Amino acid sequence: MPLLPGVNTAMFDGLDTDIAFGIIARAGFHYVELAYNQGYVGGLSPALFSDRHAGYIVSLLEKHRLATHTLGATMNLAADDAIEAFSQRIRFAAAIGARRLTVCPGRRADRALIIERLKVLSGVAATHRCTLCIENGGDANYDVFALAEEGFALLEAVNSPALAFNIDAGNMVSLRPDADPIAGAMAMLPAAAHCHIKDVSVRNGEFFFPAIGDGDLHYPPLLDALAEKGIPCSLEIPLRMHRRADGYPVRGADPVPAATCLAVLQRSRQALQPWLADVPPAG
Repeated sequence: MPLLPGVNTAMFDGLDTDIAFGIIARAGFHYVELAYNQGYVGGLSPALFSDRHAGYIVSLLEKHRLATHTLGATMNLAADDAIEAFSQRIRFAAAIGARRLTVCPGRRADRALIIERLKVLSGVAATHRCTLCIENGGDANYDVFALAEEGFALLEAVNSPALAFNIDAGNMVSLRPDADPIAGAMAMLPAAAHCHIKDVSVRNGEFFFPAIGDGDLHYPPLLDALAEKGIPCSLEIPLRMHRRADGYPVRGADPVPAATCLAVLQRSRQALQPWLADVPPAG
């Protein structure tokens, strides 16, 4: 089965959503993963998850003949308002047609509370026919799940059919540099409902995110497995952000120009071509 990857909108941080969707379509992709991730993109507010904004997003998807199946919704699930805030994200995801929500859920120190929150929120997700996809984190704010065995332990503790993995080999490079990122990601495949394809280039001990195929990761084995299993995926290329040597994210002062985003997506698509199918635009 060929891959039908979406594009995570983190690369467009600071650009207008209409412009971002237009670039995604122009680059030949058909799916969008909106990136509303705490600590990684700017401009997050409760209004993003309103019915009014959901209607606006749906109108843009129709305009650009795109579709969405996943919402990036990383946040600290140990926060006081986490149940209410993440429930709002679930309702928003369902309203725009995204049946998966990817979330790095928080710190290892809050593991017991995160498990209790995931029990509640997986029930909310099930009510809206959504799946929560917990993601292995990339910095110490989101280290409750870094390796496969930690993720499987969370799944066992929560014990919900509405909980699965979003796997991210690129995150492993910064949080667990001692691990083999591709092998570690493939170990998560049995419980994966989504995958971020994120390449990483390590320069002077810091972590940067280039076009897919331009970094240090050897993705073909994982791409083969994703295609074989039919696991949905998105390209996550956060061009405005890099991670320091300690893994923490740093956002650039200015958005990345639209022309640069387009060129990076086109180069990424070329690298992925052996796994792709030519399909008509979605929507």
